Formats: sequence, structure tokens, C-alpha cells
Amino acid sequence: MRSRVAAIAVAGLFLGGSAVTAAAQPIVLQPGDAMRLQVKNEPRLSGQFSVAPEGNVLLPLVGLIRVADRPFNEVQAELATLYEVELAEPEFLATPLIRVTVTGEVRSPGLRYAEPTISLAEVIAMSGGPITTAKRSRVDLIRGGQRRSLDASPGSPDLAMRPLSGDELYVPRRSWVSDNLPILIGAAASVAAAAVTTLIIR
Repeated sequence: MRSRVAAIAVAGLFLGGSAVTAAAQPIVLQPGDAMRLQVKNEPRLSGQFSVAPEGNVLLPLVGLIRVADRPFNEVQAELATLYEVELAEPEFLATPLIRVTVTGEVRSPGLRYAEPTISLAEVIAMSGGPITTAKRSRVDLIRGGQRRSLDASPGSPDLAMRPLSGDELYVPRRSWVSDNLPILIGAAASVAAAAVTTLIIR
């Protein structure tokens, strides 16, 4: 029994180091988020499981477990206790995944499930990154119903922020003027040259 508990404790510490202590605030999942579970030598128990509207996830072998609105390290501890009963030497990795929607001028817009320790820039990269028509100097973040424009230029710290559950990222399109600037410059140069020619002829 002692060896099994030790195996669980080691797994819990590993999980905490990778998923919990790396963030400044405790990670708390919400309905609509997900959890990725990997149980060693038990592929039938592993997978990605969504958090239901009631705040629970349904896991093979151990059934329903509440994960919403509680620190994720508490979820890990409960899983360790449950697997200790069901498995001889349980070792598992449970990773919280929060939902972030990425829209606008990216290669693959849509809903993404991201580890909460990555950056907003990495979430955009998960969607294939900005396409050629994107305005690369700005990204809009909708968080808690509030829209905020983030500086996306190289070296800016804005996109180094961590995502939160329910975040929406919008990569805007460049303006018509930006898209057609070379044409406009060429046209303006042609007009200026024609005007100079006219003045010379006169």
C-alpha cells in the first residue's frame, strides 16, 4: 500500500509542477472547458473529457467528478484517491484545458482547448497564426464581456499574457488603404509625374 501511495504522490507533485504552480493564480476550470487525462498503461482510461454544464467530467472507471469552480490541484488529489482504490499502481497525468475562441484573419479560426500556462501568442499559433491579410500590429481580446486592443507588434508584452477560460481573440484585417498602399503610391507618383510634365510643356 505504501508504494502505491508514493506513486500517486509523485504523480501529483509532477502534475502540480507542470500545470498548477507555473501560474500565479490557482487554475480553476469552468463548464465548457476540458481535462486531458493520461493513465500509464491504461489507454482505455485516457482521453480528453469535457466539463459538463453542471461542472462535472465523466471519467472511465471512476465516474463523475466535479472539476468546475475548484482549484485543479484539489481535482488531482481526488483523482489520486480514486485511482488508488481502483488500480494497483496508479500513475496519471491530468492536464487542465481552457476554452479560447480565435477568430479573424488566422489560418484555422475556431475553438481551441489550451493549457492555461501558455501565452496568448501560442494560442493564436495553435490556430495556424495570422494570414497575409491580418493586421499584425493589433489583436483584440474579449474577456468577461470587455474588449481590449492588445499591441501585437514584435517585443510587446501583451501577447505574453496567459489565457483565461472563455477568452476570445480576434485578429483584425488590414485596412483597404494598407492592402492597396503600393497601388496608391504608384498612382500618386504617376499623377505627380504627369503634372510635372504638363508644367514643363507649358
